[in-house]
Amino acid sequence: MNPSDLVENELKEFTTLKPQFLYKYHRMNLHLIEMLTSAELYMSTKFDLNDPLDSACTISLENYLNLYFEKYPSLKNNPKHAEIVINCFKWKLERGDNDWISDIDESKSKLRVSCFTEDGNNSLMWSHYAENHTGVCLKFEPAEDPILEKALFPVKYTDELIDAINISDFSISLLTKLRTWEIEKEWRIISDKTKFPFKQESLVEIVLGLRVPNSTMRWFKQFRENVYFMHAPLYKLKIKGNKLVKVDEWDFEVE
Repeated sequence: MNPSDLVENELKEFTTLKPQFLYKYHRMNLHLIEMLTSAELYMSTKFDLNDPLDSACTISLENYLNLYFEKYPSLKNNPKHAEIVINCFKWKLERGDNDWISDIDESKSKLRVSCFTEDGNNSLMWSHYAENHTGVCLKFEPAEDPILEKALFPVKYTDELIDAINISDFSISLLTKLRTWEIEKEWRIISDKTKFPFKQESLVEIVLGLRVPNSTMRWFKQFRENVYFMHAPLYKLKIKGNKLVKVDEWDFEVE
């Protein structure tokens, strides 16, 4: 059983009915072009995430030792080694280093995430994740890609960090955020790979932000044709009167 299978088993409690569409806000940069060209999502480490408390979990010395000696049972009765382990753990706590998981399970420490949201028209996410409306919002239909659909799990929001007892709690922490972030209605893919391929058919719409210039709209239209996303309409946000609307490449308003 590979690490991805293990994660899937650990996250069964997170399985729920998936929405028809999920959205991914992204800056207009080389990573976006690479993602679309190769039809592969970049998987971020927890250290890449904007919130340092995202995916963090606490662990007591007792639980840490239980997990450590579960992995290295032959060292359990070695007082000298136990003292070294305890001192290292305390040193990490003093430094604010939360990367204790690599001591327990190397495969878990390599897990990465890719983030989506249920909300395709959120001004806060447009500002933050699409760099003040200079980026894009990609609309996905997971049902068009069974592998992608199976890999998606909803984030759960809590009032405090997870207190790790079992090794599986680290995987669960990757799908747990503080309630402050509940507005994001987030879903995630978790994998030990750096890239996660998706079927081009699952990307069903591309929306450019308010501050994306028309010249970029024209360039993106040509780029979309060259990388075989012609099935996905290309839109741009625009202010008309007192409302924010989507317009197509001919500047016609769409619903």
